[in-house]
Amino acid sequence: MKLTPSQIEQYHARGYVTVPTLFSHAEVSALRLALQYILEHERDRPELIREKDNDSVRLIYGADTYNEVYYRLLHHPRWIEPARQLLESDIYLHQLRINPKAPFDGGGWWWHQDYHTWRTNDGMPTARALMIGVFLDDMTPCNGPLMVIPGSQRLGLVEDTTPDPDKTGYTVYDLKPELIGGLVREGGIDALLGEAGTTIFMNCNLVHGSTGNISPQPRTIVYLNVNSVENAATRFDRPRYFANPDFSPLQPLGDDCLLAGLGCRSSLSASG
Repeated sequence: MKLTPSQIEQYHARGYVTVPTLFSHAEVSALRLALQYILEHERDRPELIREKDNDSVRLIYGADTYNEVYYRLLHHPRWIEPARQLLESDIYLHQLRINPKAPFDGGGWWWHQDYHTWRTNDGMPTARALMIGVFLDDMTPCNGPLMVIPGSQRLGLVEDTTPDPDKTGYTVYDLKPELIGGLVREGGIDALLGEAGTTIFMNCNLVHGSTGNISPQPRTIVYLNVNSVENAATRFDRPRYFANPDFSPLQPLGDDCLLAGLGCRSSLSASG
């Protein structure tokens, strides 16, 4: 799958492009089942981060290293090819994280840019990286959808921020309300809605955030955060699941790899 010229133009103009139902219902079901297994059987792993004020899982890092289905997703050509187009190079995984924003308990995120963390903590030289979000649930106006300020990536990296560390010390750099007010007056806010399987390709400097999920519906997004192999990070102070030190270009499996388990198991075994 390749992006069209108009989709690439939208990405550069607005800082993101939406590809509806890039993954099928059956593929999303496989990813949901794998997530449920992690939540039921892997809850004591350090890669699972709880909410600040309750025991719901807020983030799951590095699932590609201990769950076969997420290993397959990491190597899926349907998102790898568009990512290569947008970055105009081979890519490697910087970080895979799942945000299973729980019904009633899932917390929100203040406005921020992901690149700030990657540059400050990991020494990523430039913003030649992408956030790629795969919806595992329908995103509605009611369940705390991801919100972005279109065109805000053109601002570049904003230095004036407030560090907001979580329980593990992972830090998001919150932007100031007065800056957000000006950006919204200029560009507005887009809530990124769509059916499960929809995928968002976002510039890593795009300003984004979300409210908490006080609805009874789940709201899960898998983020495949990738970097150009020509822009490799230079600091290695954090655990691998926060910042992958392996800069090998991602090699896609077959298009049916999420459902054709046998071939993908062989690839996983071969990878060591």
